[in-house]
Amino acid sequence: MKRGEFLKTALTGAVSLPALGRLAIGNGTLTKPRVLREGDTVALTAPAGIVYDENEFIRMQGVLESIGLRVIFGEHVRKRNGYLAGTDRERAEDINRFFADPGVSAIVAVRGGWGSARILPLLDFDLIRANPKIYCGFSDNTTLHLALLRYAELVSFHGPNGTSEWTDLTVQNFKSVLMNGDQTVYRSKSDVETLVSGMAEGRLIGGNLSILTTSLGTPYQPDTEGAILFVEDIGEEPYKVDRMLTHLGQAGMLDGIRGFIFGRCTDCPEPSSSGFTLKSVLLHHIRPLGVPAIMGADIGHDSHNFTIPMGLQAVLDATGGVFKLLEPAVKEA
Repeated sequence: MKRGEFLKTALTGAVSLPALGRLAIGNGTLTKPRVLREGDTVALTAPAGIVYDENEFIRMQGVLESIGLRVIFGEHVRKRNGYLAGTDRERAEDINRFFADPGVSAIVAVRGGWGSARILPLLDFDLIRANPKIYCGFSDNTTLHLALLRYAELVSFHGPNGTSEWTDLTVQNFKSVLMNGDQTVYRSKSDVETLVSGMAEGRLIGGNLSILTTSLGTPYQPDTEGAILFVEDIGEEPYKVDRMLTHLGQAGMLDGIRGFIFGRCTDCPEPSSSGFTLKSVLLHHIRPLGVPAIMGADIGHDSHNFTIPMGLQAVLDATGGVFKLLEPAVKEA
């Protein structure tokens, strides 16, 4: 699709999603975006929910500028349409424009919420594939990561949103992965527990557990064969996590995984004395798989939030509670 046609196509909703099928993902088929350098432009976009506090825009701009980046905002990033940041067409238009703009090096979502799935038919994946660049965000952005992986074969990044806390660890990890191109070691500041000891190597695939569950049966349902599956969530009681993992397991998404990382489950209440704990739920589902597994990694809705490249090879040391990239996630210009 020619660049001049993408907005017309997006506005008519003419982009159709490919039929469901397994995507053969290997290091040779995925495209890595260019390394992010000081002075590069980062575009902030709102693919889903609204940022209600104007001070949040000021804060996120300040954080990114403090690490040497130039910041611009999407035309519609401050729009309000019910609980969404503008119409589906407006939110998709900002993303398409930023991928088409050669002056933009990275795109960071301002927040999650709900709504990313609604814009998928309006995104120009041919345009995105032809103009690979960094896309970073988490929570509802899991939908976009899965779609970018499947339709554009692009390495995107499950990492901080604009409204994240951007702690020192979050900033250091963001820079290590995206600006330094390190084979980053992910060592959490939070307490990490070993569920199943051992070492595993595989592709990093995952995101928000609720969103992964709702991807089942859609064209962007991920292929988790040979993956180190990572998940996180917020505000979910153990029985809800149990239900979602049961759903994933019965759908075959846990079959063939090589490792498992459970991140933060922020504001997830523990049950009364008669219920199962989160740890017991995880052990019930993961221990029978016999794969190395940990819980409590700095991934998700908490103070610290790692930047994780989707689809790239990593090694998990479950005994030590750390994992490491086996290759840089970005390429030199």
